[in-house]
Amino acid sequence: MKTLLAAFAALAFAAPAAEAAPDVRFRFDPCGGPVLRIGSPRFAVEFGGRCKPVHHHRYRTVCEREWVPPLWQTCVVGYDHCRRPIYRQVLVREGYWQRVEYRVCDCGHRTRC
Repeated sequence: MKTLLAAFAALAFAAPAAEAAPDVRFRFDPCGGPVLRIGSPRFAVEFGGRCKPVHHHRYRTVCEREWVPPLWQTCVVGYDHCRRPIYRQVLVREGYWQRVEYRVCDCGHRTRC
């Protein structure tokens, strides 16, 4: 493991001069312990830490009421004495409540059915 780490460190420090200086960072991951990151702006390798557990979505169907707002449209309702149009907002469709079903996961992820 040490030889592999030394090889990656040598590759990171042997980056071409056109790129920025090699990036070597050390941080402590609270879940998995120390993490060493070696690399350049284009390529990096991390050692240590711990993999995060895989999350499997468990969905349940939730039915809710959702308000659909009214639809207004600006149109010509007449003309004045100089033949200029008179504009007004006209109600095209009234607002209404709509029943909507969602699939909701324990983690908060939500999709519409």
